[in-house]
Amino acid sequence: MNIWRQDPDDPNRLPELTDDVLAEVEGRLGVKLPDDYLEAIRIQNGGGVEPRDLPIVWNGQDDIALVDSIAGVGLSDGLIQSKALLAEWGVEDDRLIAFAGDGHFFLAFDYRESATPKIAYIDTDSEQIDVLFDSFRAFTEALTTVEFEPFTGLAEGEAFIDYARRQLYSTDKSEKAKGANTWSNGVDMLGADELITELLTWMKDETLRVTAICTMQHLILMRKIEDDASIKAFLEALRQNDDSFSKQSYEETKYIVENDIPFE
Repeated sequence: MNIWRQDPDDPNRLPELTDDVLAEVEGRLGVKLPDDYLEAIRIQNGGGVEPRDLPIVWNGQDDIALVDSIAGVGLSDGLIQSKALLAEWGVEDDRLIAFAGDGHFFLAFDYRESATPKIAYIDTDSEQIDVLFDSFRAFTEALTTVEFEPFTGLAEGEAFIDYARRQLYSTDKSEKAKGANTWSNGVDMLGADELITELLTWMKDETLRVTAICTMQHLILMRKIEDDASIKAFLEALRQNDDSFSKQSYEETKYIVENDIPFE
């Protein structure tokens, strides 16, 4: 199955894999890469994938992991960067080799129990690791394109911004969290300033804090926050909180901002 998106300018696409490069990388990683993965990257050595949605069950709930690209095999790029990348996000285990993910989560070859790896999902926010698939092929076969209907609550004749505000300023906290997601998805139309102002008021609310943090980080990664004052206010709110998630998010956000990390 060819999963690759046809984009000759894809920065994550590496040169055609050679046997010498493969042998060198496997030696440095200390593993034998699975045949089904090698079959895929001999078609294209990493890069963007066409079906990007990965349905998963996480913490007992249905969810979707967005897989924008899969790492290829190179002497200085691709899988060889896994150890350093995982270490940046607090994962220290050479038996896990990340091939996709955005930092908050990774998909990895899991060699912890066997020389033939399974596919693990690593949630760096909760520090939880779960095996999702027995093989890379099973993972690629699960990739799909999910058609969302995100605005089914829009009343007849209601403007989208009124719908988003109705959710965002609801007295029901679960509805407020949905509103943050609605506004974030429509940020190109609605703008980010009003959303940011509201999210910053959630930083002391234990129920809404995680939603606020994740949404703010997403806006920063997507270059939707244009003024430094909002980013500084967010960092200060994170610094003032004592919970472990806020502390970790403070370090992550500083790293993202200082290194100008883009969304991938």
